[in-house]
Amino acid sequence: MKQLLHLFMAVREHPCLTLSDEEWSDITRSLEEISGEWHRQRRDSLSEEILLTLFRALAYRICRAIDDQLGQRSGDKQAKDTARGRNAFYFNTFIEELSRNYMQERSVGFYAERLHLTPKYLTALLRTTTGRTATEWIDEYVVLEAKNLLKYSTMNIQEIAYYLHFSNQSFFGKYFKQHTGMTPSAYRSIK
Repeated sequence: MKQLLHLFMAVREHPCLTLSDEEWSDITRSLEEISGEWHRQRRDSLSEEILLTLFRALAYRICRAIDDQLGQRSGDKQAKDTARGRNAFYFNTFIEELSRNYMQERSVGFYAERLHLTPKYLTALLRTTTGRTATEWIDEYVVLEAKNLLKYSTMNIQEIAYYLHFSNQSFFGKYFKQHTGMTPSAYRSIK
């Protein structure tokens, strides 16, 4: 989902998309496959995995349609020259940098420097474009990764803290609780 986030932000700018016949056919086929699997009413672990995979395929097909639409629109020179186009460019570049560096770098200054902007301007630009500050985006990525590791990895909490480049487990625990309202172990115990 982190890799596809920029697509969902672009939909905010262009909420209506015209699908080609092929795109519509792909999406409809996915919906029919999901419906067919659901109506079989097999409730074993494999059926659950099949449904999850079919939902993922549907999500990726929708993302591909969005990406194709954005690709067609990006050829329009005027759109690139507008402030909106610049803001979208900076947002997309910020998200790319964030996806590569969020585990090691949590300072707005680092990302601002990579985009050749001041931290204050980057934060203002992101708030205008997305309604969220640079710090909120950074924290969201780190917390999302921490949640994934807590739920789906075999690492203990100390290993996760070091993996995410926190100085120690205690600092990681405080950070996680501040952003989720629960401790890492409490989150891990939720089914």
